[in-house]
Amino acid sequence: MKKKNNNTKSQPQHAPSKLLTKNIFLYFTEFFSGIAVMAVELGASRLLSPYFSSSQIVWTIIIGTIMVAMALGNIYGGRSADKNPNPDILYGRILIAGVWIGLIPVLGKYIIVGLSGLIILSVNSMYLVWAALASAFAVFVFPLFLLGTVTPSLVKYSVQSLDDSGKTVGYLGAFNTIGSIIGTFLPTFVTIPAVGTAITFLIFSGLLIAIAIIYFISVAAGKSMKKSLILQENILICQVMSMSRHTTAAHT
Repeated sequence: MKKKNNNTKSQPQHAPSKLLTKNIFLYFTEFFSGIAVMAVELGASRLLSPYFSSSQIVWTIIIGTIMVAMALGNIYGGRSADKNPNPDILYGRILIAGVWIGLIPVLGKYIIVGLSGLIILSVNSMYLVWAALASAFAVFVFPLFLLGTVTPSLVKYSVQSLDDSGKTVGYLGAFNTIGSIIGTFLPTFVTIPAVGTAITFLIFSGLLIAIAIIYFISVAAGKSMKKSLILQENILICQVMSMSRHTTAAHT
């Protein structure tokens, strides 16, 4: 006789925020993530161009760096979502990514100058390539790695059954792509010409921070409401027990 294997690990279940009970908030999260990725890519070229020019080599380094960061984020995000499917972790990452992107125009130039100074002292050839590559990795890889975790995590939270999994993943991909399109045109034709590169970084970092804050406010409100309901239930139970005792005493 074959013994049944009962050693299957159960995943911890987390009470979802009310925002996540409908996929629309997840779609908007994917949308703004797509916007932010492309806006950061275009902002990166503006940030690096005063130091390394805007040549094809620099653009290749920027695009390659972003692709590496996103690929690693996809892998890590999928594994993390399977291991611990808690949306708090994802929106915490989005919050950190937003803060990091907001700090890029403040600290980015100092990081670029510092790394370039170190590399020029240690590299005899291909200085432009190595300095641009090191600067791109130091400034942009971490926030884009975090944003790379968004899509696989949202797939985990939004797919409820295999019957409509294709449609759900398709919507997520569409919202991400539409966000990427807007994130390509908006900085180039609107924000960078109007307010400059630094404010552009702050605008798109603010969108990510706003998404994360809205989520955490919803979670806090849900917990507060749950505590209030539990308290009301306890009070009602105490009142019913008290009335029952008084009724019993009156009959005796």
